[in-house]
Amino acid sequence: MFRIIINKTAGVGAKSVVTIGNFDGLHLGHFQLFKELNQVSTEHKYHRIAITFEPLPLEYFLDSKKEQRLHRLSLLRDKFYILKQHNLIDELVVLHFNDSIAKLSPENFIQSILKDKLNVEYVIVGHDFKFGHGGSGTIKDFSKNNIQSTIIQPYILDNQRVSSSIIREVAAQNQLDKVALYLGRNLQYTARVVHGNKMGRKFGVPTINLTLGRNRPVVHGIYVANVYIDGVCYKAVASVGKNPTTNALDIYKLEAHLLDVDLELYGKIATVEILKFIREECKYDDLDTLFKQIHQDITDARNYFMENKWTTKTQ
Repeated sequence: MFRIIINKTAGVGAKSVVTIGNFDGLHLGHFQLFKELNQVSTEHKYHRIAITFEPLPLEYFLDSKKEQRLHRLSLLRDKFYILKQHNLIDELVVLHFNDSIAKLSPENFIQSILKDKLNVEYVIVGHDFKFGHGGSGTIKDFSKNNIQSTIIQPYILDNQRVSSSIIREVAAQNQLDKVALYLGRNLQYTARVVHGNKMGRKFGVPTINLTLGRNRPVVHGIYVANVYIDGVCYKAVASVGKNPTTNALDIYKLEAHLLDVDLELYGKIATVEILKFIREECKYDDLDTLFKQIHQDITDARNYFMENKWTTKTQ
């Protein structure tokens, strides 16, 4: 268990109200849970906690079968930043999902985690929430253990139930307007800037490379993007994919070329906000052809920002 304190003035160890979930993307449906969590917290003066998992339970089970992971709408750091930015919780608890967690009975999960470690008095969960070994636990198990609970019904927008799976579907089709509608903001990924192969710099197009680990982004291709670093927003072109021309490994990479700036950013935390799809990722016969296309992508991005009257922003 990893506990991240967001509000240091809140009473850690005090009685708490929690919501539990994957929260992939932190979409508008999830925000209904946090709305209720804050109402309960205000009424009872409870410490506000969100419990999430890393890896996500489905990812863990897919890993054990050596199958591909699902496409992520957000990384753990994104969840933390969004929850903190909107002042939705006092503490984020990250459970490392492993065999021990997977085999916990509902009763043991409630006693060893909710009660013993987090002093939980109240739980807010979604309508389809299950927990414990084999998903055998339901909301009835909370009342059996003297924990109050509230179930939040599905959030409907434009006659569509907002869910992470639906957002993954529209994101895979690059329907970014629908993604933003259901998320309540643009899709974003936040990670640390690391060293890459520096191939772009040799061709006059330096990039920042973000660590994704084993996570698979939900979008794939070349995009116009905003990149936020140290509170400053930069215009950018982002590549999300496997870089087939220069990379033989079957791993996903996220890199961005910042327009008109060349900064030393290794080790910084960067947020890449996806704005507009430019094109699919392609494998080119040679580097000259690749970078000719990249320069066209940069021109397309510049045109986008001119048309949309982009100005310097902060986050």
